[in-house]
This record gives sequence, C-alpha cells and structure tokens, in this order.
Amino acid sequence: MVVDSLFRGVRPIYTRRNRNFNLNDNLLDGLSEAEVKSCYRFAHDSIQYITDTLAPDLERRTERNHALKPQEQFLVALRFVVSGSFLGVVGDTCTVGGIPKCTVSRIVSRVSTALGRKQHQFIRWPSTAAERQEIKQGFFVKGGFPGVIGCIDGTHVCIQGQSAHESNFVNRKGFHSINVQVICDHRGKNSGLLNC
Repeated sequence: MVVDSLFRGVRPIYTRRNRNFNLNDNLLDGLSEAEVKSCYRFAHDSIQYITDTLAPDLERRTERNHALKPQEQFLVALRFVVSGSFLGVVGDTCTVGGIPKCTVSRIVSRVSTALGRKQHQFIRWPSTAAERQEIKQGFFVKGGFPGVIGCIDGTHVCIQGQSAHESNFVNRKGFHSINVQVICDHRGKNSGLLNC
C-alpha cells in the first residue's frame, strides 16, 4: 500500500533506442562467392537477378534517411528464410547497428508479397478446370491425397567443374553440381508447372 501510494501518478521514463543502420552500398561487398553461397544459398548473379526482378515492388518512396534498398530488403528476407532463425537474431546479424525485429518482420512480409506477385512469370498451373479436376482425381485415386495438382522434388546432380564461372557450380556442400527440380502430374509426366 505504501509503495502504491508513493508511485501512483508517476510515469515511467522511456528512452528511445537510437536507429543506426550502418548498411553498405552493397551488403555483398567483401564477401567471396563461397561466403555468399554459404550465407544466402544463391550466387551473386542470382541475387542480382532476383533483386532486379523485385525492385519495383520493394522501392520505398520516402524522403527519410534510412530507407532500405531493394537488395538490402531481399537479403534480409533471404537470410531469414535460409537460416530458419528468429526475426530478432536475423536483424542483429545483418548490420552493424542491427535492424529492429518489427522491421525485419515487415521486410519478410514485403519480399514474400513481391515474390508472390511475380509467380506468373515463372509458374504455370493447369489452365482449365477440367485439367485440374483430372489431376486432382488422379492423385486421389493413386495415393488418397485430396486436392493435389502436382508433385515437386529436387536434387543435386554431380558434374565436372566448369572452366567458365566455375564457382557458380559449387553447391553449399562443396562439390560441383547442377540443382535440378522436377514437377509432375499424377501420371509421373512433367506437367510444365514450372517455367524456368
């Protein structure tokens, strides 16, 4: 009671955390190709291609000093997905000053939405209702799975090292390979769901 009466009406003092984004012009500067693949599971060229594809959706139209560039946003979201870590941990490890957890959450959401908007450039689903129904019925009859319209799997196929762009063919486990992804319908035929 005495403590309650002493502190009644006293408001706590909150100090605002300084926002200090010490981002480079390019977060990949100073990283070797092997380090980039280890951190992000993509090569420099692939990261640049995806960033260029998503840039119109990720550009921040603001006059503020600390707007994150499209590549920075993509790399933060990619690091979250690749590491499987918590938002706060990803924010703390991406930059010198750290990025707040709520900002990382907004970035992951924004990048995911931007990727979803580009799906029609790379993914083709069965176009007619009859085609979809035939595939769904086929999967249900074959394995008892309702509502499935395709199966996807991937693997690394070992190859000999290439003389040109050799580092692009070294996977995260350190050997030369090509990442192959296959998509098929209920008959095991390539249904053309993925356009690469």
